Amino acid sequence: MSDSTHAGANQRSDTRALRVGGAAAIAVTIALTTFGGFVLNAGLYSQVATYCGIAREINTFGSAALFFVLFVVAVRWPSLLDKRIMTVGALGCLATAAVVLELAVRFADPAATVVGLLFSTAGKTWAAALIACSLGSLGSAKEAAVAAAGGIALGGIVAMLAPTPNWQIAIALHVAFPVLVVALLYRRSSDVLDAVRRGAPPFDLEVANPESFFAPTHALFLCAFLFSVASGYALTINEVGHAPVTSDFSALLTVALALWAIFGRDGDKEDTLFSCAVLLVIAGFLLAPFTFSTGLPSANTLLRCGNDGFSMLVWMVIAAVGRRNVFALLPTFALIRACGALGTNLGAIAGHTSNGFVGANQQAAELIAAVALFLFVALLWVGFRKFSFSGTIRGMAGVAEGTSAAGKETAEGVAVKADAHVASTEAADSPGQSSEDQAIPQRSHTPSIEECCAVLGAQHGLTERETEIFSMLARGRNGTFIMEHYVISRNTVKSHIKHIYAKLDVHSQQELIDLVESEATNHAGILRDATTYRAGKLETFTLDEVKTHYGLDK
Repeated sequence: MSDSTHAGANQRSDTRALRVGGAAAIAVTIALTTFGGFVLNAGLYSQVATYCGIAREINTFGSAALFFVLFVVAVRWPSLLDKRIMTVGALGCLATAAVVLELAVRFADPAATVVGLLFSTAGKTWAAALIACSLGSLGSAKEAAVAAAGGIALGGIVAMLAPTPNWQIAIALHVAFPVLVVALLYRRSSDVLDAVRRGAPPFDLEVANPESFFAPTHALFLCAFLFSVASGYALTINEVGHAPVTSDFSALLTVALALWAIFGRDGDKEDTLFSCAVLLVIAGFLLAPFTFSTGLPSANTLLRCGNDGFSMLVWMVIAAVGRRNVFALLPTFALIRACGALGTNLGAIAGHTSNGFVGANQQAAELIAAVALFLFVALLWVGFRKFSFSGTIRGMAGVAEGTSAAGKETAEGVAVKADAHVASTEAADSPGQSSEDQAIPQRSHTPSIEECCAVLGAQHGLTERETEIFSMLARGRNGTFIMEHYVISRNTVKSHIKHIYAKLDVHSQQELIDLVESEATNHAGILRDATTYRAGKLETFTLDEVKTHYGLDK
């Protein structure tokens, strides 16, 4: 075997090791986050609830607000997401939270406790964003499944084996885990964050790439809200000493789901995992009324396992979004987490209300469980009968690389490819030319973007304004540039682009550019041949002559 073959094999082995190491590191951070939830609820909130019962709900609302701010910034001003500044700010918030929470809980100060919790949540928000960016850097769905499902299962196992910490240890772990996440993923998330910062804002990209971003009304976000309602309900019903009821069986069932998510061979694995999660949640709501008098953790276990399965699915979706369109990663992740926080609060309020009725008005507690079950099933039935997670992932289109407000890079790319085709064709044909032909001056014409778009527009029935916008898109211009250039509204631009894509049968700006590049290459070859035939008599081709050549002037 040659040295080059050995070197290639070693390089592939090193690359594979790096990819496995990346998935393992992300799995560890997800496990820390999962176990951190147990520490927060069982160790810290249980103590805080003795003097400030509403602190958990306030902090969860704060989490929703912070993730919504991250969503807005990621959509409109991604250049503000400077990795160093955000990381320093997050670590500062966590250090502040450690000091404030220690004093606030010791002296049972409600206001200071809420402030400390909000500081810690701010730091955890950025740590969670680094996990999402790191997942987006993984190269395959298999790696994402290992990281997501493996991390959640590992966190569940640790929570099952670990004793419930006292509040001092809970505060230390609550602050330390996000710091560890940042330390593990700071460099690994750099490429994705740098690409997001350098690229155009998703608010501008979405106009020309409607199928590359999830709208805020997408079923994915409603689904996150619904499952989080179940999660919040599971955290609070039948709680003992203000702490959630736990069961070892919960971790084992989560491990089973994780093993299937990693090693299952189902082509629509995401949809099957979603179905399992739905069935577990429905079973949990059905069993809830039977546990009010006994305190058994069966309903909590099923609800929690269903939410764990959905959490695996969410992380896998985030990774898939990052692989297809890195600019949609943070907006999608942040809005999912914001909807999830709101759902958790609603579920927790329902659980607390049920606990208050148990013993005094059992029927009212059972009614709450029945209403929650009905709404969960009804909304899923109405909104998700034709919804497919697997189809949603596969249907997300990419965004053209190098797309910017100016779009010069894309336009130059089309011209260069056309010139290269002409040059290669001429070089291939030159040996066969006679000396007389070579003496005749020849001029090959590289078609412009506008000529290619005019031909394609005429072939596919585009209107004059649609053809103009088509040319803009082919040059890499974004929606904001088109709006300003033609002085039209955002909705008008989106409507034109929708019609253009439908007529051309493309789904993204990248596919549109690829179509124009193909036309430019073919077009240049045809014109080169025609120019050779008419050498010395024709200097260039006009747009009308191009249309005549294609028979589009009739």
